[in-house]
This record gives sequence, C-alpha cells and structure tokens, in this order.
Amino acid sequence: MTVIKLCGLRRPEEIRLVNELKPDYVGFMLYERSKRYCAPERLTELVALLDPAITSVAVTVNAEPEFLVSLVAQGAVRALQLHGHEDETYLRALRSLLKTRLGHTVPLIQAVALKTAADLERARVSSADILLLDAQGGGSGTCFDWGLLTPQVRATLRARPWFLAGGLRPENVAAALAAVQPWGVDVSSGLETPEGCGVKDLAKLRAFCAALRAADAPQSN
Repeated sequence: MTVIKLCGLRRPEEIRLVNELKPDYVGFMLYERSKRYCAPERLTELVALLDPAITSVAVTVNAEPEFLVSLVAQGAVRALQLHGHEDETYLRALRSLLKTRLGHTVPLIQAVALKTAADLERARVSSADILLLDAQGGGSGTCFDWGLLTPQVRATLRARPWFLAGGLRPENVAAALAAVQPWGVDVSSGLETPEGCGVKDLAKLRAFCAALRAADAPQSN
C-alpha cells in the first residue's frame, strides 16, 4: 500500500479529521516565511491531539540542528524533513547531535527539487533515510516532469523509501501512482481552500485519501 503523508496542517479540526483518515505521516511547517507556518507552541498543542499511530514530521528549511533536536526531545515530532540546502555535512552533524543529546536518531526526510535529470544526482548521493522528490519551489502546487522518473531511475530509488510530491490532488493521484509507482505520496497545497491562505479544505482531505486508497485497491477480474 502507498504511504500517505499529509503536510502543512495547522488547525485542530484538521487533526481530528486525519485521526479518522489515518495517514501514515503528517507534516507541520516550522518555516516562518511559509503561509503554512506552525509555531512551536502551536505544534505542541496539535501533536497532543494527534493519534500516536501517525508519525508527526517537522518540515524545516535550513534550520539550526539544535532547534531540531529540541523538537524531538520535547516529543513534538518523530521525524525531520529538510527542505532547504542541507548537505551531507549538515546531515552528519544533525545525526551526531541527536545521538549525543538523546541517545538515538530519528528518520531524516530530504526534499529534492527536480527540474532536470541532473537534479536526480542530489537524491542519489543523499544519505537521508527517506527522499521526497518535489517540484521547484516546494509547496507551489505544481508537478515536476514525471518523465524524469524513468524505470531505471525508479529501480535505483527503490533501494530506499521515497515520496512523490508536487502538484498532487484528489483528481490526479491515481494517475501519479500508475505513472511512477512511488513508495509514498506527499500532499499539501492540493488540499487547500481556493483562497490560497494555507488552510486545508476538509472535503479535499477526505477525497484525496479515498482516491489514493481506491487506486491502491486490488482490481477484481
């Protein structure tokens, strides 16, 4: 079954609904310049409402490792998504700090913006536990060229988990699964209200999960 990550949650009613829908991951944007920004104190309140079977993820952009360690130490999140220019030196330092301070690490998800085949090299060399392949300017609501994910590329990616992101919505998620067969899908802007203010449309949350699970279901003869 395809793993589901719903991202950019900000309101208690969204948490109550995802507890019903039961995605595998939910993401909270900890980047202050984002319209989906969730302040740390708000994050704590929302995670307290979240079903513990759902993995909470802090989505960050070039954040100080000390800040990320503090989020994990407080129990606010159980995975970290890196959506900036974090390189291998950063990943090693973050893992080392987690182990030193907490005695363990957590899954690191690295977002890689794809525009050309050359961008796949960053994904290939990343030591992140999970990759997230996105369009340029993550959260823009646009798809990248799925043709970049050739069968040969996908065979390489299957060595570890990877999310497909960028421009997904209830109407095209089935086509995405058929085209590139990702381990998981990540969606944020495709589930928002038309006003573009970073607020989730609860009906779209339901529709997306229903469409994905229908596409995943075994087809009867």
